[in-house]
Amino acid sequence: MSAGIDRRGFLKSAAALMGSLSMPNFVVQAATPQSGGLPAVPLYSSWKDVYRSQWTWDKVVRSTHHLNCWFQAHCSWDVYVKDGIVYREEQAGEYEQVNPELPDYNPRGCQKGGCFSERMYDPSRITHPLRRVGPRGSGKWERVSWEEALNDIADTYLDVTLDEGTDRTIWDLGPGIDLGVSMAAQGRFSMLTQSIGLDMDGEIGDSRRGTLETFGKIVFERSADDYFYSDLILFWGGNPVYTQIPQAHFFTEARYRGAKIISIAPDYNPSATKSDLWIPIKPGTDAALALAICHEIVAGGHVKEAFVKEQTDLPLLVRSDTMRFLKQADVQEGGRENHHMLWDAVSDSLQTAPFRSLALEALNPALDVRKTVTLKDGQKVEVRSVFSLLRDRLADYTPEAASKLCGVNPKLIRRLAREIVSADKVSNIAQTSLCKYFHGNLAERSMALIFALTGNIGRRGAGFSGFPLLTPDGGDKFAIPPSLQEAAQTFGKLEPLIQQRLEAGDTQEMIVTDLGRMMFAPGNKLLRLPVWTSGTLFWSVHGGIGELSKRADEWGLGNKRPLGEYLEESLAKQWQPLNPPPDRPPRIMISLCSNTLRRARGSEKLLEVLWPKLKKIVVMDWRINSTARHADYVLPVAPWYERTSLKWVTPLSPYLTITDQATKPLGESKSDWSIIVALSEAIQKRARARGIKSVQSPQGLEVKLDTLYDDLTMNGQFKEGDDDKVARTIYDLGGTHKKLSWDEIKQKGFARFEKLPEEPSSIGNMCEFPANDSIVPLTFHVRDKVPYPTSSRRIQFFVDHPFYEELDELLPRFKAPPMMGGNYPLMMTGGKTRWSIHSTWRDSRIMLRLEARPEPYMLVSIADATKRGIVDGDWIRVWNDVGSFKCKAKVSPSLRPGQTLMYHAWERYQFLAGGDMNSVSPTPLNPVELAGGHPHLTAGVLQGQNSVFDRDTRIEIERIAEGVPA
Repeated sequence: MSAGIDRRGFLKSAAALMGSLSMPNFVVQAATPQSGGLPAVPLYSSWKDVYRSQWTWDKVVRSTHHLNCWFQAHCSWDVYVKDGIVYREEQAGEYEQVNPELPDYNPRGCQKGGCFSERMYDPSRITHPLRRVGPRGSGKWERVSWEEALNDIADTYLDVTLDEGTDRTIWDLGPGIDLGVSMAAQGRFSMLTQSIGLDMDGEIGDSRRGTLETFGKIVFERSADDYFYSDLILFWGGNPVYTQIPQAHFFTEARYRGAKIISIAPDYNPSATKSDLWIPIKPGTDAALALAICHEIVAGGHVKEAFVKEQTDLPLLVRSDTMRFLKQADVQEGGRENHHMLWDAVSDSLQTAPFRSLALEALNPALDVRKTVTLKDGQKVEVRSVFSLLRDRLADYTPEAASKLCGVNPKLIRRLAREIVSADKVSNIAQTSLCKYFHGNLAERSMALIFALTGNIGRRGAGFSGFPLLTPDGGDKFAIPPSLQEAAQTFGKLEPLIQQRLEAGDTQEMIVTDLGRMMFAPGNKLLRLPVWTSGTLFWSVHGGIGELSKRADEWGLGNKRPLGEYLEESLAKQWQPLNPPPDRPPRIMISLCSNTLRRARGSEKLLEVLWPKLKKIVVMDWRINSTARHADYVLPVAPWYERTSLKWVTPLSPYLTITDQATKPLGESKSDWSIIVALSEAIQKRARARGIKSVQSPQGLEVKLDTLYDDLTMNGQFKEGDDDKVARTIYDLGGTHKKLSWDEIKQKGFARFEKLPEEPSSIGNMCEFPANDSIVPLTFHVRDKVPYPTSSRRIQFFVDHPFYEELDELLPRFKAPPMMGGNYPLMMTGGKTRWSIHSTWRDSRIMLRLEARPEPYMLVSIADATKRGIVDGDWIRVWNDVGSFKCKAKVSPSLRPGQTLMYHAWERYQFLAGGDMNSVSPTPLNPVELAGGHPHLTAGVLQGQNSVFDRDTRIEIERIAEGVPA
């Protein structure tokens, strides 16, 4: 696809590029090694030559775009280079067919990737370091050398670290992180300096909390071609035809094989138009509908009892006096606290549930149990099975009762239940939409219950969708040890602990998952790790966003106490670790692959509360984004075509995809790796010049400042500019790809995952990766009977934690959406934009031409617009008790009354002065997400952290007078 097929647009862009380089009239001198300039650009006599030249090239390399496409795609591209400039890119349509029964993965790509060759040269590109000269946010900059910038940053870092501590430097890690070369640099820097990295997963609303509560993890997903085996596909909590552009054909092709698609959504969205049945539902009421379906499954006798008894906690017994699981330690002297009890129907007696395996052997657990048992102290207590408690709960969710809550006709609820129980293999598309609702955890738990009751988990073509992620497992092996030579020794320290846990009955998955949790507890003496913390909690406490929820008790959150009390209790008990603690304010923030002021709900509070605390704000990016406009330094990062790396992908498209450097970095740009290496070198030089050797972290670890560069680069083994070498090493250290060498995968551009990665963010898939068939997650649990990483070691629907008991969430239930932001009649829902990946293309000239509106707009139903005298294209003001903003109205027949919809990622500067779409989103913390001290609710990488919620935001809108508002 040509990035400049339009001659006028191409000439305009070319002229702008030449002008920015002070090269008049297209006459450009060839670059020399001494000049450091761009390669020669040919002299064109007319626009025809410009057009023809696009179809000639000097070389073609395989590359991709290392940012958070997530559910959408991770695609290999041919990148065409001429005279040192990338002219265009095309999809690499060479994905081999897995087997004749399944559709292949071609083509892969989207319109964003198809125009990045223009995006990387557009006027937003920066090519040299910039230093702020006016007040933050004034837009006044000066060009400085790398040496000036890095020395100044290094001196500030040393001052802060010496005076206040190692944990005062924060890495703002955004959804563009690659978990490859860039994160290798940041990971080693964080490990060596004990600075703090922010985990953005919950902070971008991708926490999948209900999935964690149920499965003890969030990461597991099938390959997209597995949907071809499904009999029924539920589009529930996602809009995949709109957002999963390269994946969509798998869903529609499954219909040729006979699959049905049912779309459950408030609005008649693009996915609903491709479905066999659309079920309109009130926003935020999915739990009510799901529990009504569960009611019909149980009442109709459709429970797959063999699956439920073996794989779930439904047969396990709960004490009626404490509302906690009955444990072996309760009934036996010397009994174990982590062993659960059930009632065996064969022997009609109390028995210990299997622990090391899910296999029941001779046991046949009774499901509906209500008994009296004798504890070891002689006390008699009533116990009930989780299934018995669940049956009582489901009695409240008849189709008629649920209909009043969710707005779906009882007949339609019963029809949906019949469709599900009559299908052999049911799957769903659940992206990260429901978890952006305040009670989204309850919706996910309720939906997962449908799949468990019907046995639609861990089978080909059937399964509940978790969070999709795959990453090579060589990254940790590179980032953590002092050197590659000491890697075996470093990880060898864990062997006795690993062996001890395996002997005690823990699984490899549990042990690897705990490695990700260790990163949230700095100061580990056994294995020095990078330090992470929850981005949501950090912005809420240190950034002041929590102040927006002072009136949260008026919003109907359903809390039993003031919201602040839950937070205080959680922090005091260290249930949710916050690094640094509340009494240690951050002083330096380095933004890597991030754009916080665009992304964070209530981000205006950050400027008011956090920004004054920060002595230095550094943004690493290739353009001036919303956050960079309020930074002290902007360091120019080379875009993906200008460096070599590898990145995480997802099981949906299980192909490791790499970028091979197509051209040299433009101007003075550097890769993320090179910038962090150069920063470590500047810190080391300045430390030596100032006679500084080392400091202690707050937890007592030594942080060596005078050898930081030497340690980060492994004594110069991996220097600035060694991106290819680092990527090769990570690839070779991993165990997921052995068929192709690094040089071969660079040539091909992609390679199918061969095995399950053994690292914290991917091991949850727990399945094989066959070369000739689809990927089916959780098969190690369902087929091989490996326990789940929950406290019950099963798919768990009863969460025995004090916060859950206090808030009546021990079992799944429905709670009405709160009135976040005030008692207003409209709900502001949202979705992933089709025309950008986060904010990266949001101000792209080409993408804006494809948008419904070339500026921020809100979709409004016809009924709501008419009531307020609003017509399509009007400027409107959006407000609630928290804030306000202005945008255009797009009146839509597809929305239900009371619902508005605003797609994400608009930059702050694209709004008129006086707020943006985040200004009305207070996103209060949910108390159950502050829970901890529990085997599977502990915070770790990507999971167990606090979420942000914007889908329940309540607003009002009004038409603004004629003309563009001031």
